[in-house]
Amino acid sequence: MKKTFITGLIILVIGGIMLAIGVGQGGLKSIYWHDGLKIDQHTTSMREIKNVDTIKIDGSNYGPIAIHRGHVAKVTVHAQKSNQIKTSVTGHELTISGHSRTHFMFGDFNDDNESPMIEVTVPKQTQIKTVDNSGDASLHVSDLTLASLSSTGYGDLNLESTTVTNEMNMPHQNYGDITMNGVTFNHGLNIDSSGDITIRNSHFMKADSRVHSADGDVSLVNNRWQNLSVSSASGDLNLEDQSIKGRLTANTDDGDITAHIIPRAGVAIHANSSTGDTSLYGKNRHDYGKVKPNGQAFELSSSNGDVTVAY
Repeated sequence: MKKTFITGLIILVIGGIMLAIGVGQGGLKSIYWHDGLKIDQHTTSMREIKNVDTIKIDGSNYGPIAIHRGHVAKVTVHAQKSNQIKTSVTGHELTISGHSRTHFMFGDFNDDNESPMIEVTVPKQTQIKTVDNSGDASLHVSDLTLASLSSTGYGDLNLESTTVTNEMNMPHQNYGDITMNGVTFNHGLNIDSSGDITIRNSHFMKADSRVHSADGDVSLVNNRWQNLSVSSASGDLNLEDQSIKGRLTANTDDGDITAHIIPRAGVAIHANSSTGDTSLYGKNRHDYGKVKPNGQAFELSSSNGDVTVAY
């Protein structure tokens, strides 16, 4: 009995050492099913897209996708074989699609399971007119001018230093976070999201805009609007240095509103909270200034939260 115990212990120690060596040499891999068990591995592929002016994104369980300026017109995919990501060009349209296979074991210690990255580079002489994201992948667009942008999927959307000459199409509620910085829309902005919305240093001066989040916070910093309606069903609103041509209406059902508005001639503010405190420039009051024909009007209200306006 004692010999059996000692033998078992020796085998256990040797097995542990062999396991450690195997893991150290990259021996632990993810396994997925595709007409049989297969060992997953990292792959990289590249395709030139010289004449492409339309990008269509479909599928799920892959991403993020980055579209930005570069020296060569190409799409590069860094992914796992199990992601089954495909790129194809038909005429002037690039299509990116894919769907991950189910993994039976995870545990690759060599970063083989990191989120795949799809990168589309667009040189200055190439004009991308349309981006249509109907998949679940998160999308990051930067340093481009687009004629139209459609986002009907469920991933995050990030726009940076981007101009959209036509109205962005978001026909139903988006479930991801939306972030914009240095964006110009030649038409109004219409967003309905369940995630957080952050918009900074952007211009929406040629039409009225609407920004709504069902469950997230909304943060607007240093933007210019024609008229704006901003709301959240269950989140806080942060408004800082918002320049409007006419009227800004802000409402939250269950959250606080904090606004930084410079008190000057032509600015009128009405603030109200059903169950919380209301403070305008340090005083417990609801109104500041008077509405004028060419002035700026701010209507701020919360059903269940505080409303605070400061310098």
